[in-house]
Amino acid sequence: MKNVAIVTGAKGRLGSAFVRRLQRDDFHVHGVDVGDAHPAELLTRRPYLFDCAYRHGEPGPHVERVEGHLRQWQRYEAIFVPSSQWITDDHPYGRAKVAVERLAAQYNALGARVVTDRIGYFPGDGVVPDPTEPMYAHRVTGDALYARVMARMLAPRLDVAGEVARGEVSLEAV
Repeated sequence: MKNVAIVTGAKGRLGSAFVRRLQRDDFHVHGVDVGDAHPAELLTRRPYLFDCAYRHGEPGPHVERVEGHLRQWQRYEAIFVPSSQWITDDHPYGRAKVAVERLAAQYNALGARVVTDRIGYFPGDGVVPDPTEPMYAHRVTGDALYARVMARMLAPRLDVAGEVARGEVSLEAV
């Protein structure tokens, strides 16, 4: 059976890059917009969630959406939420990414698999990077970003003894 992925923000620069690569890697991909319900067929499966949606100037709703996904972490095999190299600056976007990273750490401690990545500058697939971009020195290609995210999303889970965990979480308990 194919792995299933849900990509929020699938039409955006980052989301579309993940959609293309997930499809190439034989995932069954559902692209959704912010606020869309996840397809009913996924309620009996544990998809991988890629929350690639961020609307400029909306840090509050972004953190709330991420927190909503994380509250339902047991429904997902793993969750990816991008972070940013801009995290250290004192502005609403940076504070939102700090909150997202703290939430990810909190839910990882509970047993979730939440992956973040401090993306510096991703111009988009097929776009020539702008050398005047302040994060130009931290640019990343779609292939490099996808590879490092997927390495963590698909890594075997280890139990407390360091053994590969075997067993499944019942969705009825969720």
